[in-house]
Amino acid sequence: MNYRQVVGGVKRSRGLTRTSLVLLCLWVTFLGACGTPQPMRVVLLADGKEQALVVTAEQMTIRDLLSHLDVTLGPLDRVDPDLYVLVSPGMRVSVTRVEEEFEAERQVLPFAHQTVRSERVPLGERRLLQAGSNGELEITYRVTLEDGVEVAREQVRREVQVKPVDEIVVVGVQGELTTVPISGTIVYLSGGNAWLMRESSDLRRNITGSGDLDGRVFDLSQDGAGLLFTRAAAGDETEPLNSLWMAQPSLIGEEPRSLGIAGVIWAAWAPDGRRFAYSTAERVGGVPGWKANNDLWLATLDDDPGAQVKTERLLPATAEIPYAWWGRVYAWSPDGSYLAYAQSDEVGIITLVDGVLVPLASFPTFQTRSHWAWVPSVSWSSDGYLLAFVGHRGDVEGLSPEDSPVFDLFVVSVNDELQVPLTEEVGMWSGPRWSPTSSGMLVYGQAQSPRNSQDSRYELFVIDRDGSNARRVFPPTGLMGLVAPDVAWSPNGDAVLIEYEGNLYRVDVETSRLDQLTTDGQSSHPRWGR
Repeated sequence: MNYRQVVGGVKRSRGLTRTSLVLLCLWVTFLGACGTPQPMRVVLLADGKEQALVVTAEQMTIRDLLSHLDVTLGPLDRVDPDLYVLVSPGMRVSVTRVEEEFEAERQVLPFAHQTVRSERVPLGERRLLQAGSNGELEITYRVTLEDGVEVAREQVRREVQVKPVDEIVVVGVQGELTTVPISGTIVYLSGGNAWLMRESSDLRRNITGSGDLDGRVFDLSQDGAGLLFTRAAAGDETEPLNSLWMAQPSLIGEEPRSLGIAGVIWAAWAPDGRRFAYSTAERVGGVPGWKANNDLWLATLDDDPGAQVKTERLLPATAEIPYAWWGRVYAWSPDGSYLAYAQSDEVGIITLVDGVLVPLASFPTFQTRSHWAWVPSVSWSSDGYLLAFVGHRGDVEGLSPEDSPVFDLFVVSVNDELQVPLTEEVGMWSGPRWSPTSSGMLVYGQAQSPRNSQDSRYELFVIDRDGSNARRVFPPTGLMGLVAPDVAWSPNGDAVLIEYEGNLYRVDVETSRLDQLTTDGQSSHPRWGR
């Protein structure tokens, strides 16, 4: 390699030429007035060129060298050795030009295929309900270049430009089932819509057609005349979680009515069918997607359907309870004077007159170590004297109370004079429900794996008011148990309605006879009114 003495030159903004070394020469001459330093040979590699230099200055840093050669550095450029290092004999200084640029590419989002079983289409017939179309996804990458060569590529954004549209094919199952007589009114969710069944299982119709019911609220009044439900709200985190609506199932062709209330995670009719209570939440990012306010409101309908719903607050919002972000659940007393409440560590009642919470039972919270919280359901006896609920028992040897896997079925009187366990180790999703009649029967789920009840299947039992005469009514031999039982009693207390593997079944509580009511594979949220 040949080394050259620094002579004459002109400026170059990014890099070094043979003539541009005059500045270095002047710098060396200036420093030389203070002494006679020894010449040092260095090599500079920049902008694809290698330059050999002779430097005779002392205490010169690499930053000084590049500055006086007018080599401009970009914000991402790298210098080796570092800029603060002193130039030394034989040193090789390299400047790596680093750049970032962004590239976007489009990808096809293939549409999904859905098959919907319909009891309104003849058996075996297939109909195209909705043609599918592909969507488009835009992926943005940050590309890093060193001296013009790509060295890294990082995905920084994925954005759906065009949403795919699912292909929906309807397969007819009409005539698959035996017709079952129905007393009262049954409503349920299927395919994001509310459905109605009256008189018999083959006489059904849809109440809504929007396909956007989110299932957070789905409550039928005792007289079967009113249905409360929530519709999911589209949009980002600035939009409400959902909106509350009402339908009158008895009126054919009647359009559902928006109640002008948003962000509802619980709502239920009062026994009179003219009032309802509700609790709200805010939409947030991440899981579970909401933050409960733990408030409680009472709403009254006006005789004029176009009038605004009258609301009054019973409980203010609070975060001063365990797992407040998950929220409470509530249940109306049979006479409409009280609301029972349940939270992760307590069950009690609320007086509607003054909105005072009266705790009746407490228990340790259950530590899920996840993004959900366990809160028990609560049910009133028909005489309004007893509450049934699942309580978390924390006295398991070797475990902290919050880690105990034991959940018992309790009843407690509203005057707090009685609190007894009806049966032990039923599981966290037991979901006890009192019969609406004076029979005093209670239906509940019994976990098949009580100490792993979170993931267990459940058998369905009916028990008398005093805890005697427990008998299993579901499943029959050969069928699996239920997943988190959701049970509705018939108005006359002779049967219960359950969802099993996506279909509805009527179970006779005396004979355990099982009648299938739907075959669409997507039925849920069974409700039964008069």
